[in-house]
Amino acid sequence: MSKPKTYRDPRGHSLRIYDDLYDSPAFNALSPHDVMAYLALLRELKGYNNGDLSLPLSRAKRCGIGHHMTLARSLRALCAVGLVAVTRKGGATKGGQRLPTLYRVTDAECYDIPAKLLTEMKATNEWKRIESVEHGAQLIQAAEDSVKKATEKKINAGHAVTATTSRRDVIGPKIRSPRDTWNGGPRHGVTMAEKVENPLSMRVAAEFSPDAEKQSHRTPRVSPLQVAIHTGNLASTDDHGTYRRLTARPANLFKNLIH
Repeated sequence: MSKPKTYRDPRGHSLRIYDDLYDSPAFNALSPHDVMAYLALLRELKGYNNGDLSLPLSRAKRCGIGHHMTLARSLRALCAVGLVAVTRKGGATKGGQRLPTLYRVTDAECYDIPAKLLTEMKATNEWKRIESVEHGAQLIQAAEDSVKKATEKKINAGHAVTATTSRRDVIGPKIRSPRDTWNGGPRHGVTMAEKVENPLSMRVAAEFSPDAEKQSHRTPRVSPLQVAIHTGNLASTDDHGTYRRLTARPANLFKNLIH
């Protein structure tokens, strides 16, 4: 296909939309963002570069499309109704170079572009196959459903992973001490909270004193500790001494034991 002679418009570059395309059901099925994307692609059509048209987000923002998802939906809609066709799928090369997706408008012919591996092609006019606005809307919705299904398939791809955690917690935080101080071992549970910001639920015993010198570490509902103190009267105690409740301070207790 030979290239026609170059005609230079005295007013410069212009966007041309013919009446049959503007009044077609395919064009009327587009949303406002789709129309803006189509006009942005037409703005890049200059002379003989049909097929080498691209629309990155940086350029689409100047046309009123500010989100990459909106831009992707608009380009899919243009392809669904046949106004635009993909000539090269974009992506990344092995060297890390990112290549944009290239498009062509179907109502104009394409010429050879060896640098982009594009060959000449006559106008295909797929947009003329759209019978009504409802038909165009159905094709656009079908394209969106296809992309959504493919995305869900990629997300769900994989294999089941064996659970490595137990269904129930084997050990849980237990702050309350049991009734019996000897619960399966020589240990003594103490109900005490040193910090107010403790995230665990705690219960402080009623006998717990805020005084640092009079803190009670005895477990609630446990019998008090008794000690035997020898008084020297062996006849009255049957060699066992007298039993007193351990309520004295340590200094007084040691004094009594010495005497």
